[in-house]
Amino acid sequence: MKHILAFTLFILSLQLNAQENTKANCSDLLNSGYVSDGQEYIAKLDENNVAKFYTTFYGGSKYRIVGCTDIQKLPLILTVYDTEKNLLFCNKDHDYIPYWNFTFASTIDCIIEIEFETEKMLNQEVMLLIGFKEK
Repeated sequence: MKHILAFTLFILSLQLNAQENTKANCSDLLNSGYVSDGQEYIAKLDENNVAKFYTTFYGGSKYRIVGCTDIQKLPLILTVYDTEKNLLFCNKDHDYIPYWNFTFASTIDCIIEIEFETEKMLNQEVMLLIGFKEK
């Protein structure tokens, strides 16, 4: 009985997590002490259902990035690369969580991609938020 309850709560938390990252609720995912950098990065998906964002993260600062979409029934893939296209993070390895908390030791330029794996061209907008933790 305990296993069924735990499994049900796990599934419910995944469903709630999937619903929380709509564009309207995106800023809620910056909670937990993160302050928005003041911008909403919005981009239209290209013909491969990928949106790219370019940013600089400063060494020693604690950041959270959040990917948001109104696309239902497809997992949002959030990937971070350095400028040499070395993989730094992919949420596919973390049950498609829509955010990532991190700190870089030194300043780094990054490419952040939001992507959907589907043959159908989605022609939608996605949003990225960047927050930092105040020291």
